[in-house]
Amino acid sequence: MTRARAAAVLRPLTADDAAAYFPLRLRGLEESPLAFGRSAEEYRQETPESVAAALEPLEHERVTFGAFVEGALVGSMTLVRQSGHKQRHKAMLYAVYVAPETRGQRVGSQLLEALLKWAGKVPGLRQIQLAVSVPQDAAYQLYLRHGFTVYGLEPRALHVGGQDVDEYLMVRVLDS
Repeated sequence: MTRARAAAVLRPLTADDAAAYFPLRLRGLEESPLAFGRSAEEYRQETPESVAAALEPLEHERVTFGAFVEGALVGSMTLVRQSGHKQRHKAMLYAVYVAPETRGQRVGSQLLEALLKWAGKVPGLRQIQLAVSVPQDAAYQLYLRHGFTVYGLEPRALHVGGQDVDEYLMVRVLDS
């Protein structure tokens, strides 16, 4: 049975959203340790000020999109442009999480579509890269549906609780 599409409000997050973002990000790290390069233990050390600073959008450089359902932040994803002169045409997508209670309702697709629209307006940005752990099949399928392709596999990209986790390396070309 397919669940109805969630009526999500999508927008770039700002420093004012730090109090809502921190528990959502921590929840993702706790629930899905094989999905993220950062551990919940590491994230708990962040200060409210550092979380707020990381959420502040930088025009054409960094954005975190959030999805709100009935006023609650239920999903987010971050895009950061590479800083080196020879790599400014690339950005990295990371910290993607959708709360389990809204999965299957297209929240992830809506977030990714909003982020891709934002990225398409960034002068000189030509591709988005990401790494998705092999066990995260739903995320992998989401990226495939939105035009990402695999360009590599990093064996043992993560080591979590004694378990090695491989990651697919994916890219979406924006200027084709």
